Amino acid sequence: MASKFRNTFWLKENGFAPQIYLFRNIESGQVIYSQTPHVTKYQIKQQFFRPNWENRKPSKRRDLWRPLAVAQFQDYQQTVQAYHALVELRYMREVSKRKEAEAMRKRNIYNQIWYSGQYRPTWSQEAVADLSTVVDEFKFKTKIYWDSLWRKGEDKYWNKKFVQHEEMDQVGTREKFVVLDEIRKKGLEDFKLAEQKRLEAEPASDETAHKEKFSVL
Repeated sequence: MASKFRNTFWLKENGFAPQIYLFRNIESGQVIYSQTPHVTKYQIKQQFFRPNWENRKPSKRRDLWRPLAVAQFQDYQQTVQAYHALVELRYMREVSKRKEAEAMRKRNIYNQIWYSGQYRPTWSQEAVADLSTVVDEFKFKTKIYWDSLWRKGEDKYWNKKFVQHEEMDQVGTREKFVVLDEIRKKGLEDFKLAEQKRLEAEPASDETAHKEKFSVL
């Protein structure tokens, strides 16, 4: 499990795909970003900067967390870059740009962030919006597996040039983490295949450039 930040070398050497996992808390609606298919104390500490009564620091109890989405990138460097950007955007919402974020959040008649029971949809909506922003700003080609496609929101908020949406297999709660492992394995296969094609193309490109050089002479 990731008890600290993991760099590109560690992720690759330990059999993880270039993916970011988004988990949602079924009680509060809060979202955790993870480099591995787990929720840990480190991530909670890192991503909840100024918890308060509306946005309490959540428990790491596994039964409270469900997969929201898995974002798959083309390489590990993009994955790390996107992870840092998502955490930074959350920091801006909660600290440096808190007033602006608060002004845009839906309120109830008591001027509190809208909720139903303990659940506040704001947190997952903001996480999805931030993921869309990161993909669009960096122009990363991304495949996103959603727990349910309706969670991605309207198509107009996604750049079709860069994003491909797919839905996870619909299984029971206990099997969700099995599905995540299958997505990890598929992502790893996709990355290795892309790397193999890239390496095979490089010698051909060099040979072509060599022939062009002598044809000019």
